[in-house]
Order: sequence, then C-alpha cells, then structure tokens
Amino acid sequence: MRHLLTISLLSVLPILSHAHTASPFVLPEVFDSKSDNVSFQSGITIEKFFVPSRNFKTSYQITTPNGRNQQVNAAAELKTFNIAEFSLDGEGTYRIRTQNATGNPSKYALIDGRWLRVRPPRPMNNMPTPTTANNEQKPAAPATQQPPRFITEDKVPAKAKTAQTINHYIAESFVTKGKPSPIPTVSNKGFELKFITHPNELYAGEALKAVVLMNGKPVPNVEFDIFKGASNYTANERRELPHVKTNTKGELEVKLEQAGIYLITGVYPEANSDNTKQPIAESYTYSVTVEVTE
Repeated sequence: MRHLLTISLLSVLPILSHAHTASPFVLPEVFDSKSDNVSFQSGITIEKFFVPSRNFKTSYQITTPNGRNQQVNAAAELKTFNIAEFSLDGEGTYRIRTQNATGNPSKYALIDGRWLRVRPPRPMNNMPTPTTANNEQKPAAPATQQPPRFITEDKVPAKAKTAQTINHYIAESFVTKGKPSPIPTVSNKGFELKFITHPNELYAGEALKAVVLMNGKPVPNVEFDIFKGASNYTANERRELPHVKTNTKGELEVKLEQAGIYLITGVYPEANSDNTKQPIAESYTYSVTVEVTE
C-alpha cells in the first residue's frame, strides 16, 4: 500500500553531518491519491532527504492526464520552502514541474590566466592588530601556496575579461489518481528525462529506467546521485546510495531495492575544477522524486 507523507513529517527527518551540492526538489504529500486535490512542497535541499535549507522562486506547471498544461503558484512562500496544491479533476497521472527557476547569477573574472569567482567587497575588519606579550605586532601568517579561487569586485581590473554563469533548477514529480496513465512526452528542449519506466509504477527490487536528454539528444556519462528518504523511525538507515551514470546511449538505470521515497538528482554539465578554463555559461540541476512500493 502506498503511504501518505505529510508536510509535517519533513521537520523530523534526520540531517546529515556533511553537505552535498544543493538540489531542488518537489515532494507531493501522496503519490497515489484517492482525493480530488493534492498538495506538495518544494525547496532547495542540501541534506538530500527533503530537509529544506532554502527556497527558490518558481511557479509550477501541472500536466494533466489528457495533456493539458496549467500553471499553479505557491499557496505559501516561506523562507525555506513553498507549499502549493492543485485539483485532480480526473483519473490518471499528473506531472508537477518547476517553471523558469534559476539560481543567482555568478560572475567570474580572468586574472593571471585563472577564472576567479567575483564576490562583493567585504567590510573592513576593525579588530585591533594582534600583538605579543611585549606589545609587539605579531608577524603575518605565511601566505598559502594554493592559487586563489575568489576575488572581490573592487579588486577586478577595469579591463579584465569577465563571464557570467547561471544555473537552471528543474524539479519534478508525479501523482496518480486511480489507474496510471501515460506521462507527458519530452519537449526536446533543455535538460530532461525521457522515462521508460512509469514513475508511479515502481516496486522494490526493480529499476527506474530513463534516457537523459539535452535538447533532445542523449547525453552519455552524466552522474546522478540517489538518496532514500528518511523518517524518525529509520534514523540509522543508510540514505545515500551509489552514484549511477548514464551509458554511451544516455540511458539511466537506477536499482531501487527497498520501498520508500527517493530523490534522484544530477547536474549537467558537471562543474569544471580547472579554473584555467572559462566557466560554462549555463548549467542545469535536475531532480525527480519517486515512491517505491513493496
């Protein structure tokens, strides 16, 4: 039997001691509904177990079983998450997807052959200079040997080459009333998953299968993180599962051994740690939330 996950449960989920890359999420209160409406939550999670850490500006596109799209706005916009709801006017599968959501733009400057992240100037520290017991000024700490990765705006030379990056947030999930119906076809625009396995017909021991697309073309070697939702009854259960990569055909296969709620999230293209190369102008952070039943 599919279980109800209420919004109030989110506040008691355990928090990890280490951080991951932030990911958007959409989390319905229930994935298999007998009601005429359903509510859901969205936000940004770092812990990846649907513990919201901050909010982001978005509306939602609801695609009905007959293929009609409707826009839904949040009923409540809080600091760490949104709450919204929509009507289930007929039987079948409904898709919930964030719309036109982006992170804050990031600026970079090319300084001495390296692209440095530009930060706002920081206020001067008015603390007195540390001194020794004899009231002598302490020597400055030795400079780090690592090349810098950041620069403040006021230190960027006027003629320095600059670049801006933007990250698109895409989060989706699916709710079915009655018998599942075919899910919407892909748009062949932007970063998206073409599901081979129906997201509302996942059972323990089986796999979710999809093809990962960028502008309609399969994308090989994209890494996805898999996280299993937690509750206060399973606090010691392992949450983070092994990473999964798409194959040469862009096919993704995620083994789902246990019942529960899963967040599957990936970034494309992956961040380049070599700051001698110009940052990529546009990137995508995608997630889908699914429920696996016994």
